[in-house]
Amino acid sequence: MFKKVLITLSCLIISFLTFSQGYKIEGRIRGLKDSTCYLTYYFENQNFVQDSSVVSSDGTISFKGDKPLKGGMYNVMIGHWQSFDILVSEQKFFFEANANDIFNTLKFTNSRENDLFYSYQQKTFKDAKKIEELAKKADANSTNELYALQVESALYKKKFIKAFEGTFASNIIKSNLALDIPPAPKLANGTEDSLWGNKFFVEHFFDNINLSDDRLVQTPFLYQPVKYYFDQLEFLPNDSLIVLTDKFLSKSRKTSPMRKYLVSKLANHFETSKVLGRDAIFVHILQKYYLNDPLLWDSTTVRLVKERVRYLKPLLIGSKIPNLKATDINNKEQALYEVKSAYTVLYIYAADCGHCKNFTPQLVKFIQENKQKNITVFAPIFGNNVETWKEFIKEYSSETFINVMDKMGKINLYQEFDAQFTPTIYILDKDKKIIGKGNMNIETMKEIIFQ
Repeated sequence: MFKKVLITLSCLIISFLTFSQGYKIEGRIRGLKDSTCYLTYYFENQNFVQDSSVVSSDGTISFKGDKPLKGGMYNVMIGHWQSFDILVSEQKFFFEANANDIFNTLKFTNSRENDLFYSYQQKTFKDAKKIEELAKKADANSTNELYALQVESALYKKKFIKAFEGTFASNIIKSNLALDIPPAPKLANGTEDSLWGNKFFVEHFFDNINLSDDRLVQTPFLYQPVKYYFDQLEFLPNDSLIVLTDKFLSKSRKTSPMRKYLVSKLANHFETSKVLGRDAIFVHILQKYYLNDPLLWDSTTVRLVKERVRYLKPLLIGSKIPNLKATDINNKEQALYEVKSAYTVLYIYAADCGHCKNFTPQLVKFIQENKQKNITVFAPIFGNNVETWKEFIKEYSSETFINVMDKMGKINLYQEFDAQFTPTIYILDKDKKIIGKGNMNIETMKEIIFQ
């Protein structure tokens, strides 16, 4: 009997703890009825449904769940294209508003973050309307009043951010402020430093974005600045970008959701970059932030990344490409390393690839027109259908290539040569070191070979 009571009490405690750790966001929108509302969360520039609620006859809405919500900005969609944002830091709170003017009547109970956020939003909205009205007038009094209100509004923003520093509301508002670039300092010769703006941008672009606040990941205010910043730095060499990437990532906490998001974002940015050789930065990120920070990732991810690094490192610009042996059209084995040319184009293609059908004749013409450059094309094909292979060579006049096929299926071109698209092209020097790679056009090939 005593044992049964203990078990019952344990179950009640577990049940209570499970519920108490969940979320409960309730509200009442007067004048709203007969509709279904959705609680959605932000991720980059998209919204995803988290929960739904049928509105009761008196306008009451209720969102509940057993697990806590991730901190961030959410959106309550109430139908007829109406919606409003809420901040989720507290897990249990109440809101109320009038359906005919939700923004100006919205109030919260038990949510300091939303109180702060909407007190700021409502004041700045009123100020913006006054500024707009004054701007339409042309008299001196209106101009003076307009200037005074603009100054007051700017000061209010700064005071608010400072007064509530550390809150989610303050961090969101600060993240939307424009970067103030101070006047350029004087150089030794007395002139202004013309590069000051660029230097300040590189060093201080994220001054207003708190990269230690994980809640910003689930807002629409983070992904665009990150993309913009690294897009603007595309002209820099790899070693400079690696330094800046490390410095940027150090602003986030080591095993935080923010670090995980930023690492994934930058890995994708450099992996898909159209700038030649950026895969070196991609490999750096994989090694330093996936393999050296395994607590961020599950074991399967770490294992797959380790394998990807192993195959990618020999394929970086400046590396000697792995040898490739396959059978030619006469059943004779051909080896990439045995090609004696000033330049070798490793051309990995597929017979059913539309881009390959278009590009192969261009490549044939390019080789014929530049015989003096001593360029050889070594062309392995995906698959092992010999008849299709022969038909392709004949149709696109690529007999001058060293055409090879892995008839026994021993070579994984997709993995071992990172041929994730076709055609995949590597340009090699006489020592078979990679001097160019990617899905390039003839003009890019000329730039690499004729430089």
